[in-house]
Order: sequence, then C-alpha cells, then structure tokens
Amino acid sequence: MRLVGPVWRYLGAALSWWLFVLCFTLLYRGAATVMGLGGFCASGGPYEIEVECPAEVVATVPLSIFGGLVAAGLALALARGFAAPLVGWAWPILFVGLGIAFTIAAFTVEGGWSNLVIAVLFVAMGLVPLVLTLRAAPRALFLGWTRADDRPFTSEGERTSVVVLPATRRPLSATGEPVSPTALDWIVALGVPLVAAILGVWTASAILGAITASAS
Repeated sequence: MRLVGPVWRYLGAALSWWLFVLCFTLLYRGAATVMGLGGFCASGGPYEIEVECPAEVVATVPLSIFGGLVAAGLALALARGFAAPLVGWAWPILFVGLGIAFTIAAFTVEGGWSNLVIAVLFVAMGLVPLVLTLRAAPRALFLGWTRADDRPFTSEGERTSVVVLPATRRPLSATGEPVSPTALDWIVALGVPLVAAILGVWTASAILGAITASAS
C-alpha cells in the first residue's frame, strides 16, 4: 500500500511533530535534571553509585533519542514537503534547546561555568544552519513545498541550490501545476505543527508526572 494522499500528509506532519516535541521535551527535562545533579548520574551496574539517576531520567532519556529519529523518518516518509518541515526544524530546536539548558545550568549550578562553553557551541550548531536556510528559502521553512494534495507551491525567490537543511528542498514526488500559497495554506502549514507541538509538550508532562508519581 502506497502511503500517499492528503490524509497521509496531514497524519505525517501531525504525528511527526507530536512525537518529536514529545521526545525533545523529555530529553530537555532529563538533561536539565542531570545538570542540576552536577552533570553526571548513573543507574544500575555492580558498582556503588555516587549520584543515582532519577527514575524519570532512566525511563525517558534513552528512548527520547530514538523517538526523535523515528519522528524524522515519519516526516520524510509521510509529510514529504507538506507543512513546516520537521527535519528542517529538528536540528535547530535540538541544539538551541539544549544550549539553553546548558546556559541555565551555567548560572544556577555551582561550578557549572564550563556549561557555558558547551552552550555557546550548541547554540552555534543550531543557529548557523538555520540562518543560512532562512536566507536561502525562508518560505519553505515555514510553509513547506506542497499542499496536502501534492500540488507544489511556486518557488519564487527560493534559492534551492544553496539550501542547507534538506527538508526545505522540493520533494521529487510533487506533481501538478505550481500554485501560489493562500492564507489558508499558511494557516494549515503552521497550525498543524503548532497544535501537534502543544500536544507533544502536554504528553511529555503527563508521562513525567506519571513516572514521578509511581516512583514516590
């Protein structure tokens, strides 16, 4: 069965953004927790552990990394250029978000100034490709390349040859006569990821709350 058609495009965009934001929220919260413990913790094993990892870190951080990769795969396989591209935003969100966590730790954790160096590096890794892509194809990064029915948008002013983030390239499957985006296209392209992201944060908070309650 070929997973094509408007329903799959909507499902791919919504599901991939929901899963990615869910996993990123879990990863961010886990990283912030570990930084608050001094930057290191452990769990299990035959040796005596000086700093035990909280239950929510053990349960969520490893899976959140793989879940983020799955989310990117869903976006590439199903959304395919429809709505704000997850793969175009995932890298900046990941590195800038973790950079913010390291920055907070640098000013709130005793002896955590070394975190500031990591924070600068992470923020730069996230912002540099984002800025380059915004200069090359700003509209594609927010609108995507196609409608849900696979009709491509016109690419006026989009310098696709120098786009850094691959998700902002027009998918080869896009067919039909190019159309100019309407206000509804913009609402859909931004609204679907936004609603999915809000649900992702809520789901992550619910998971962390359930783990904390069961551990106490």
